[in-house]
Amino acid sequence: MSGVRFASPRFAAYRDRLLAARMRESCGIAYARHDAAAESWVVTTAELAPEAAYERRDRTHATLKPAFLVEVANRARAEGLSVIVTHTHPWASGAPAFSAVDDAGEAELKAYLDRRAPEGAHLALVVGPDGCRARHLGGGPNVPVWEVGERLVLRSPAPRDGLEEGLEDGRHDRQIRAFGSAGQDLLRRLRVGVVGAGGTGSVTLQQLAHLGVADYTIIDPDRVEPTNLNRLVGSGRGDVGRPKVEVAERLIRAIHPDAMIRGLMADVVDAEVAPQLAGLDAIFLCTDSHASRAVVGQLAYQYLVPTFDMGVSLTARDGVVSHVTGRVQMLAPGLSCLTCTGALDSEQIRRELLTPDQRRADPYVQGAHEPQPAVISINSTMASLAVTMFLGAVTPAPATARFQYYDGVRGTVRPARASQVETCIVCSASGALARGSAWPLPVRPTEARHG
Repeated sequence: MSGVRFASPRFAAYRDRLLAARMRESCGIAYARHDAAAESWVVTTAELAPEAAYERRDRTHATLKPAFLVEVANRARAEGLSVIVTHTHPWASGAPAFSAVDDAGEAELKAYLDRRAPEGAHLALVVGPDGCRARHLGGGPNVPVWEVGERLVLRSPAPRDGLEEGLEDGRHDRQIRAFGSAGQDLLRRLRVGVVGAGGTGSVTLQQLAHLGVADYTIIDPDRVEPTNLNRLVGSGRGDVGRPKVEVAERLIRAIHPDAMIRGLMADVVDAEVAPQLAGLDAIFLCTDSHASRAVVGQLAYQYLVPTFDMGVSLTARDGVVSHVTGRVQMLAPGLSCLTCTGALDSEQIRRELLTPDQRRADPYVQGAHEPQPAVISINSTMASLAVTMFLGAVTPAPATARFQYYDGVRGTVRPARASQVETCIVCSASGALARGSAWPLPVRPTEARHG
């Protein structure tokens, strides 16, 4: 669905401050970076209008002074931001609606902002005690409002776009009994990405399709090899040489024929590929590449797209398995990133971003990559933990863990907590958090790849 994205707990704090003056309407200004292709607005700051900025303010009206709006427009133009003009309906019951007075006031304000800050795609947001509603400034369809943190919460009403009419044939009855019709409805509206359609990715896709997810972006640069067949769900001997994204699409359609599927046979570390994830609502990171995990892991915080990273490791020597381990970690505002937890190897990232010519010339890259052991049951365990974590983040399902370790030898799953580094370049406010397109992703430039 994409839409307006607030990093948790920014929306709740903004709403509470706006509604603190219960006897009068209040106004605020949020600034956001707009991605036109993704139709998303990543909120960078949200501020209340000072008392001196009001021209009129009472229990049913709030009007801002032209001089204050000049300052707002100048800031938006100077920083390339969109303006989200906010006001309250403190007496509203349920999700508030825009009034005829709002319509009239926005028409003039839209014309002004479009002249003074033409690069922005400006919005209006109305907030009440029980919800909120956003739309393009001056009128038009509603825009979803999200708060992204340990949970992905839709703060505005779900759009009525016909999806609520579909799939009412009983196939999800047992799930609805678990987390309700609203949770099921949200699952089929979310745009979900899966990066890596191999061992863990194929199991993840199978489970998401059964759950009722209906919109997929799948990214994988590889073709099926004979050694993949022991763990690539949905594949057979006839698929050797076929792109993995094609096998993934066939798998989904066998379960959910009407799903929207966008398969990209591409590498997510390339500059033209990674930004295509920015408009998604959730991502599953199913690769064993440190470079791809660095790119997608930063994108999760930069564009406020909750991401579920998973990894599996089997250690064997001379046919004897000594360790079976795995980890699942949710990446979202308020949660530690892969850099904070030490899950990434900077030297390995550097090597993986080299072109073939650069790799041959690099004196520090020696020998061939040694294939690691892989077993479908272990992949399935980690995929299941990740999908259950996802359900806990987007539905009322009471799955609260956001970081887990698996020990297959002992048969244990252990929840973990990790501290965020206060000045982390990836997940802190002084780093990439909520910077959107204003902050660079650690991608491989197109000219370097093709040069």
